[in-house]
Amino acid sequence: MSDLAVSREGLVLRLHLDREAKRNALNGEILRGMIAALQDLGDARVVLITSAGDKVFCAGADLVQMAPDATGLEVHESRGLIRELVLAMRACPVPVVAGVQGLCLAGGVAIVLGCDVVLAADSAAFGLPEVDLGIWPFMVSALLAVHVSPKRAMEMMLSARRVPAAEALEMGLISRVVTDLPAETDALVQALANKPPVAVRLGKRAFLDALESSLPAGLAAMQAQLSLLNSTEDASEGIGAFLAKRKPEWKGR
Repeated sequence: MSDLAVSREGLVLRLHLDREAKRNALNGEILRGMIAALQDLGDARVVLITSAGDKVFCAGADLVQMAPDATGLEVHESRGLIRELVLAMRACPVPVVAGVQGLCLAGGVAIVLGCDVVLAADSAAFGLPEVDLGIWPFMVSALLAVHVSPKRAMEMMLSARRVPAAEALEMGLISRVVTDLPAETDALVQALANKPPVAVRLGKRAFLDALESSLPAGLAAMQAQLSLLNSTEDASEGIGAFLAKRKPEWKGR
């Protein structure tokens, strides 16, 4: 049985961490499989990341790979895969959504930070326990302060405490806390899959690029993307459908 189940349902690509007995810890098979799936979307318009069980979304990297008898190359390559995964999530042209239940720790938080939208069960909790193991969440720290304030980020890394879902929402770590996680994540991804694909693709790319740009450069890039999008068939279809009071039919061009 594979540790990662990849399936397609309509326009939704589902990536399911299926390693409940190991707390859905990330290993090479899972990381390589996720990267490959994100780079081969086919006609998918949204990606949904979930995991097995109800107690742990992901406990982070498999500590067996970090054990003293693991070779330096094995450890180095496993860290590189987490980096590649985050970059693949960012480069993915469609929205990447996670549905988080239970504990989300260490590398699991990296997955959350790499996603565009994150729904969490009200019983979920997030933590960076690395400091208590004598190490540090270096990979996560590169992303964390983009989402939460530097002082909140530092406190989370230094204390290693578990942050409950409600606080994670207030911090900006996740998008929404829900009571029925499977139903609400399914409803969300179906809604996103039916959005105009060109607008979503150009909009996601422009938004992420603007986060790393100065304000003048970001606004200039947004203006260019606006002109590009307004020249597409989908933009004409959307405006025409609105004026005609009918449902638009997106062509993806």
